[in-house]
Amino acid sequence: MRSLYDLICWFEGLEGVMVAFSGGVDSSVLAAAARLALGDAAVAATVESELQSEADLANARSVAAEIGIEHLVLEVGLLEDEGVCENLSMRCYLCKRAMAKRLLDEARKRGIKVVVDGTNASDRAEDRPGMRALSEAGIRTPLRDLGMAKEGVREMARDLGLSCADRPSRSCLATRIDGPLSHERLGRVEAAEDILPLGSRISDRGDLVEVKLPAGERLSEDAVAGLKRLGYRKVVTAG
Repeated sequence: MRSLYDLICWFEGLEGVMVAFSGGVDSSVLAAAARLALGDAAVAATVESELQSEADLANARSVAAEIGIEHLVLEVGLLEDEGVCENLSMRCYLCKRAMAKRLLDEARKRGIKVVVDGTNASDRAEDRPGMRALSEAGIRTPLRDLGMAKEGVREMARDLGLSCADRPSRSCLATRIDGPLSHERLGRVEAAEDILPLGSRISDRGDLVEVKLPAGERLSEDAVAGLKRLGYRKVVTAG
C-alpha cells in the first residue's frame, strides 16, 4: 500500500509545482506532500468562480494556512460560457477546461512547469468528464498515478492532522440545479445549504427543492420556513 512517503517522493526533483487546490481532502494531502517535498517552490491555487460557495473558499484559505503553503486565488468567469450557463451535459468538461487554462496561465507566469490535481484512484474516469479536460490540458494526477484511493488519502490527512480529513466531498453549486444557471439560482442554492445540517444536499428544480439529509438528521420546521423564504414553494425530502 502506498504511503505519504511515496507521495512526497513523487514531487522530488521538480523545480516547482502548482497544486489545483479546493481545500478538500485530496487536494489538501497533495498540497501538504508538495510542501514537504519542495518547500516554498510549491504553491496552491484555488480557482474562484460563480459555481463555488463562499464557505468552500473560506475552507480552502483555512486549510492552506494549516499546511503553510502559499495560496493563490485565481478568478474565472464561468457563466460567460454559454455551454456552462445552459447547464448542458458537457458543463463539467467546459468548466474544468476553463479552470485548467487559468491555472496553466498563472503557472507559466511564475515559471512553474508542473500543475497537479487531486484526482484519486477511486475516481472513475467514465463518470468524470472534467478528468478528460484536465488530461487534455496536461495537468497531472499524482494520487491516481500512485493508485491512492479515497480512504487511504483520508488516512494520510488524519496522520497529517488536517482539519479537512473527514470533511464530506462537495461538488460545485451547479450540480444542485436542474436547468439553466444564473447568479440568482446559484446564490439561492448556496443560501439554502447554509441553513441545513452539514452534509446536506439539495436539488433545485425551480419552485421545488428536494433535500437529502445526512443519516440521522431531520428537516426542521425552521429549515422548511427558511427554504420557503428563499423562494421555494414546495420542499420535499429525498430517501
